[in-house]
Amino acid sequence: MQEVNELKQYLKPLYKHNTERLCSEIICYAKDFPRNENPYPNLLWHKFLNLYAIYPDGVENGNAAPLARLIPHLAHIKRLGSNALHILPFLASPLVDAGFDVSDYMRVRDDLGTMDDMRNVVHEAQKLGLRLFMDLVANHVSEEHEWFQKAQAGDEKYRRYFIVQKTKPHFVEKFHKESAVWARYIVNGKVRDVNIAFPEMAGEIPHWREGKDGYWYYHTYYPQQLDLNWHNPDVFLEFAKIIVFWASLGFNFRLDAIPFVGKGAYKQTDEDNEFTHQLTAAFRSVAESINPECVFIVETYERIQVITRYLGYTHFKQTHLAYNFHLCTYLWVALVEQDATFIWQKLDELDEIPVHADWINFLRNHDELSLAYLQDPLLSDVKNALMKYGESFREGYGISGRTYSLLGRDETRFLNAYFLVASLPGGVLIPYGDEIGKTNIPLDKLPPQLRKDTRNINRGKITAEELNSAKGKRIMEKLSKIIVKRQALSEFLNVWPQRLTSPAGVFAATYHFGISELLVLVNITDKPQCVKITIALHKDYEEMLSFHKIEYGEGKITLSPYAGIWLQK
Repeated sequence: MQEVNELKQYLKPLYKHNTERLCSEIICYAKDFPRNENPYPNLLWHKFLNLYAIYPDGVENGNAAPLARLIPHLAHIKRLGSNALHILPFLASPLVDAGFDVSDYMRVRDDLGTMDDMRNVVHEAQKLGLRLFMDLVANHVSEEHEWFQKAQAGDEKYRRYFIVQKTKPHFVEKFHKESAVWARYIVNGKVRDVNIAFPEMAGEIPHWREGKDGYWYYHTYYPQQLDLNWHNPDVFLEFAKIIVFWASLGFNFRLDAIPFVGKGAYKQTDEDNEFTHQLTAAFRSVAESINPECVFIVETYERIQVITRYLGYTHFKQTHLAYNFHLCTYLWVALVEQDATFIWQKLDELDEIPVHADWINFLRNHDELSLAYLQDPLLSDVKNALMKYGESFREGYGISGRTYSLLGRDETRFLNAYFLVASLPGGVLIPYGDEIGKTNIPLDKLPPQLRKDTRNINRGKITAEELNSAKGKRIMEKLSKIIVKRQALSEFLNVWPQRLTSPAGVFAATYHFGISELLVLVNITDKPQCVKITIALHKDYEEMLSFHKIEYGEGKITLSPYAGIWLQK
């Protein structure tokens, strides 16, 4: 009853007189699904997450269905030190946008296997203690989805599932500003500027396409991905059923493109949209009615104050985790400029989050490296340093490519970068292939239809040859040592660090847990760096983990190029 009252609290401002009907239908639907009845649920298991992300067909090993091939890979993920796995889009899809164009939310994509195969993956992951995440793509559906097909056939009920208008939009021009590409429209006599998410794939009118029924349909991303009308209560009901279905199987959720969910046409980001916040809280409430341990990650690159709002407050839990896009961008700035000051610049802005929440830090994910919010000269510096190792995306405001490639295929710099990320507070995301130093797929080696979306160079499959290569095994061993040791030191890295005086090229911090202290030093430059500090090794401090040559002197520590160390007192 308490859960229903909580859900009503979130839905009432959104759907008013439809609230009772929605709750009644959700309860009726959910009663047939198993519930996590653990009397002592672990509500903070997500803190300090070590998350591995992989496409469902990301492993090439034998002739079995891709989901069946994923099962042997779970032990590999566990050895890496990960405690959670994000399986990237696996629902039915025509694959216009790597599965983020869903045509059926209740069905596994045919080429991947069956629902029984997916249940086997869930079962084996749970045996290994790996929590599972999936994508909840709530902003849009594929043009092949039944809802859009019925709308095109003239069914008014389903046309109301989408953002539509009868008249042709008044598109003026496309232009560049603020590290992005924009479209200008005239709406009711007023100018409206809207960011173009994928300018390379935008049609003649970047955010609209004409349907067969004569109506114009709004889309944020590909023209084949039609945005949903979240002001229609029936859309919420459909997604509540989707959440119940997959939460009952043990899945947690990544909220894809959440800044656009719940908004009308000409969507803006960097704004506090109360509708979206109530909606995400309602998602969480529905999921927790089935599994109190269910966790949501928000995917958004907006102003930091806007991102933290999705997490809620101490007494209003909205979601649980957020990808740390701002820190990701500035990690690359720091690596390019060889100056750790840029890391502290962002850390100083990121510590105001509620106690139930956490950041997920990363170097790369399945998308492009976004350079949003970066201005010259730093923007030009990063592009000049990295673009030669990757491919342009969003007309140069993003860079596609894998971590190992973007670091010049330099194993020392690569491991140094991960040692740096592991030295930061919060969770860590490792995209599949990074653990073996996988490199980009050359653009000209991709099928022609996949080249326009340059993010495909950092996708593809991990082969048995790559996994068993000397390089792959070597990097896997070293990276797993970092992640496993990091997990053992989680009490320290779950608090915010204090900055130590050091050369600009060294990230130097202390973490305190009780009366104990963890000292972190990471040299991100190609030259030796000396940190003035008094260390009585084996008396006051114990070396937890080191990377490359470290020299202890009188009142100082000298780190060789790209060296790092963790010392516990």
